[in-house]
Amino acid sequence: MQQQKCDICLISISSPILLGIYIDNKLIKKLESNGKTSDILPQLFSEVMAVYAINRIFYANGPGNFSSLKLTHIFLQTLSIINNIELFCVDSFYFTKDDFIEAYGKIHFLKENNDIKTIKLESKHNAVFKLPFVLDSTRFSNSCFPLYILPATIGV
Repeated sequence: MQQQKCDICLISISSPILLGIYIDNKLIKKLESNGKTSDILPQLFSEVMAVYAINRIFYANGPGNFSSLKLTHIFLQTLSIINNIELFCVDSFYFTKDDFIEAYGKIHFLKENNDIKTIKLESKHNAVFKLPFVLDSTRFSNSCFPLYILPATIGV
């Protein structure tokens, strides 16, 4: 039996990791998992690939957890090459309505006028990330590299 084709949207820059399965650009299933990115990505993709043929992967390429960004980049690039899957990325702010994304401690990322910078806040603020119900592929780029903003420090 031939597997149904789908697109994937992945947010793996913080916990929980979110993976959405899309058919005709509409979210049909959401998978959510807490834990280490290195453990979760293979599990999630094994589960999806047992049922679906992945056509394209859309993902958040940063800013976010530095280790998760590196692991996600290597994992998705390898998957893309081995299985001939197209990759598309967008910055993490696309997936949240919050103004700040945690860098570490009280240091946070802020996007102003398409520039991402760091800012120190008085208290820690954890952004809430959500998968879109309808995937707008025009918002993503096919030039996919991790968006590292280092050092994530300000006035230290």
